[in-house]
Amino acid sequence: MENNSPIILAIDQGSGSTKALAINLNGEVLAQSEVKIATSFPQPGWVEQDPEEIWQSVVTASNEITKSHKISALGLSIQRESVLFWDRTTGKALSKVITWQDRRASELAEKQMKNAAKVKAISGLELDPMFSALKAQWVLENSDFNKSDICIGTIDSWIAFKLGAGHIVEAGSASRTQLLDIQSGNWSTELLSIFGITADQLPRVCASDEKHICTNMQALGLTNEVPLSGIMGDSHAALFAHKGWKAGVFKATFGTGTSLMGLTETSPQTIAWSIDNKITRAAEANILSTGSTLVWLAELLGTTPDELAKLAPESKQVVELVPAFNGLGAPWWDREATGIIAGLTRGSTRADLAAAALRSTAAQINDVIEDFAKSNIEIDSLYADGGGARNEYLMQMLADLSGKRIRSSQLLELSAFGAAMVAALGAGLATISDIEKIELKYSEYTPTISESERQIRLKTWRKAVQQSRLNMN
Repeated sequence: MENNSPIILAIDQGSGSTKALAINLNGEVLAQSEVKIATSFPQPGWVEQDPEEIWQSVVTASNEITKSHKISALGLSIQRESVLFWDRTTGKALSKVITWQDRRASELAEKQMKNAAKVKAISGLELDPMFSALKAQWVLENSDFNKSDICIGTIDSWIAFKLGAGHIVEAGSASRTQLLDIQSGNWSTELLSIFGITADQLPRVCASDEKHICTNMQALGLTNEVPLSGIMGDSHAALFAHKGWKAGVFKATFGTGTSLMGLTETSPQTIAWSIDNKITRAAEANILSTGSTLVWLAELLGTTPDELAKLAPESKQVVELVPAFNGLGAPWWDREATGIIAGLTRGSTRADLAAAALRSTAAQINDVIEDFAKSNIEIDSLYADGGGARNEYLMQMLADLSGKRIRSSQLLELSAFGAAMVAALGAGLATISDIEKIELKYSEYTPTISESERQIRLKTWRKAVQQSRLNMN
């Protein structure tokens, strides 16, 4: 594309911060602004954020970009599964944002286990407090606000409502609530009944590339003529940025947790996106703790995650850390698993613990790859993005433990990039063939150990996972 390419404002609202980026249709990031978001832990297992703080972070980050760039469209990438309630008339938040990490609905999950098979058959998802449905049910059962005229929504719903786009949710984000029929793309009356939620409380499900003309774009320093024309969950947007519509593209997005995703029509768990009036489905696995494992260990040892990661290559001992802080996610989905450290000796060092934290990420990803293989989903190359993708030690360890080629994106902000490209499609500024011409740069890692050495390393990890799950098995 020519140098005077239209500029998209991409907002990436994540678990730890809100980022705003100016991205053109040559795939260049022209400017970036970031506002950190606080997270509170009011009780064990509770993880909350302030909805007004999230909205203000969107406003602040965006205005930093729009004051110096002429914007043609707005794209939005968001943390998924997080849920909140607000008053439809006043727009006032009635609850905190209960984030995807929150486990307060665990007891409700136990009561709902009789419906687990039905929930999975309709939604594609394992019954788990990570998803929005159980959290929303918990709020409805434990709050005394007037429930007559409420909006229940995800982060994209909240931001879109504040922008004046109405009460909407993008199809991929909706599929992560566990209330959507993954085949029809509509809210399931059966699932709503199971979780005690009514259709009028929920947003209208819209396509990823639907063009919304909003009434409050001036809050972001834009005119109301600039459309909100691309909305995606962060993991979906990253897959799109990797050109995930092409055969054989499977990716891992590294953040607080890690999402592995690739397109499939075989037992899909998620709607990847709805573009050009076509729903595209994906296989996905969610590992609950990867980046947050390193954060936890850094806080424990009084250092920073970056400093800890630098120590890891000095490790001389194999220590295994299973980060089941709130149980284990994919492929185990074991709420009873507990975090453990195995293999400690008096000679164990901070470097050994750092290596163990990173190894737990690589090993959990390999567990998922092996689980996918049971469903005939074979992964030859794994694309990587997000914060962890810049750690060369982790990427090499992942190649070694998985036996796969790893293609790590040199552009870390892939979720924002994917949302920007979908926004360009929705606004009519680009076509898929235009986007296909954008060349992203990757660093490649291939296995450096033998298959027998790989199996020896995996054996110690599997033994540690078994110990972590002894409560249940």
